[in-house]
Amino acid sequence: MKRGKGFTVIELVVAITIVCLLVAVALASFQDHMTRKARAEARKALVEVAEWLQLQHPKSGTFLVKLPITQTPGDGDPSYRIELTRVVVHATDPKAEFSATTAESYTLRAVPVDESACGALLLDSSGRTGVTGEDAQVVDCWK
Repeated sequence: MKRGKGFTVIELVVAITIVCLLVAVALASFQDHMTRKARAEARKALVEVAEWLQLQHPKSGTFLVKLPITQTPGDGDPSYRIELTRVVVHATDPKAEFSATTAESYTLRAVPVDESACGALLLDSSGRTGVTGEDAQVVDCWK
């Protein structure tokens, strides 16, 4: 029996399976990259707002001001909302309380629009960082 030119069904199925696996791995890697990029933008925004608040405080005498950055990215659909906390925030790492913003101290929070393992990112006027995600670690979320 002569074998014709072309592929068998089994060869075709194996090839399609390999391609599907490669696409799945690439997609997962891309999504992870985009999550890390959004978190990096939020961290950068928190630091920029904190610097702005430190410069603004001597002029206004308070940290209770309108923030220059309220979301990241600055245009388009937001990934994180940047805000001054109005209540005490309990961080999971470090296990500590971050005080509400007052005239003399502040706590900034970057709240993810979508679910995030890190939860909200926190930065206070003393430079302390924290996260609110259930199993999140500062060393993972702030790097």
